[in-house]
Amino acid sequence: MSDFTHNFEADTGKILNIVIKFYSDRDIFLRELLSNASDAIHKRKFLGHSRSNILNAVDDEIQIIMDPKKKTIEIIDTGIGFSETDLSETLGTIARSGTSSFIDELDSADNSHDAAKIIIGHFGLGFYSAFMVADRVVVTTRKAGSDQSHVWESDGKSGYSISTNDTIGEVGTSIKLYLRKDSKEYADTNKLKALVKKFSDHIVVPIKLQSQDGESEQANSAQALWARSSSEISDEDYTSFYKSNFGAFDDPYIIIHNKTEGSVDFTNLVFVPKTAPFDLFEPERKTKINLYINRVFISNDVDGIIPTWLRFVQGVLDTTSLDLNVSREMVQK
Repeated sequence: MSDFTHNFEADTGKILNIVIKFYSDRDIFLRELLSNASDAIHKRKFLGHSRSNILNAVDDEIQIIMDPKKKTIEIIDTGIGFSETDLSETLGTIARSGTSSFIDELDSADNSHDAAKIIIGHFGLGFYSAFMVADRVVVTTRKAGSDQSHVWESDGKSGYSISTNDTIGEVGTSIKLYLRKDSKEYADTNKLKALVKKFSDHIVVPIKLQSQDGESEQANSAQALWARSSSEISDEDYTSFYKSNFGAFDDPYIIIHNKTEGSVDFTNLVFVPKTAPFDLFEPERKTKINLYINRVFISNDVDGIIPTWLRFVQGVLDTTSLDLNVSREMVQK
């Protein structure tokens, strides 16, 4: 198909205002893009069970490459990739989600919906959070099973262009952000490493951060202790997790780790400390429960998860029953 330029199918002249309205923290853009990259890898692996030709011969991983001089951040995944039609229908239409379509297809084909629970995003607006920090975004992609690569480019306002890339390239997707003048601080290794650790430390796909000097290191642990069976976890593992994740110096007095299935599925891992917090009786002290959705960090400031009088309890609550959509800061409702 020939190259073309197209206007967005929604009123995207106000896209930045829409995104900023839903996302109170600009750091969220990295969580969104990493979640999308993880989705793409899981889609390829799931579909590869029945279509072996779409499996990549490379390791499942996400790479982050940043260039402080050019003020760019590039996120590369080894996932399913996009066709030209996918780019137009998914990235060219606000709030259309490829993941939602994927899950609909699973349901219509009578596949187990549990297989789709690892897919993180649902509403397709997360990608546009990139324009909170970038004034230009270039997506280079090749879909698994295709011998063509395509480039999608947009400023997030007027429209987008799609062209065919002469270089076939590897299966997967590269999203390159050209940072805005007020967002240059994101072209910093330590800043990006801290954000990966905060939001995406526990997703199962390794995230490798490459600095300008070419050095690459894994920035996330790629595992979640609470996702394992309690019978497989030692007291030392629990204590180490408690101290490293909550800055505690004492050993936990009580550990409660269980999985609940019902109208809302969730796993909780909570700790009662041996030593009372110094600010235990401060009226402003809030609960210390970290909320995750499919291992992706959402918030540690969510009211109503546990009673206020239990605000000395610390721990993790992870659920697959909530959607990671544009109202992520309000999921406690």
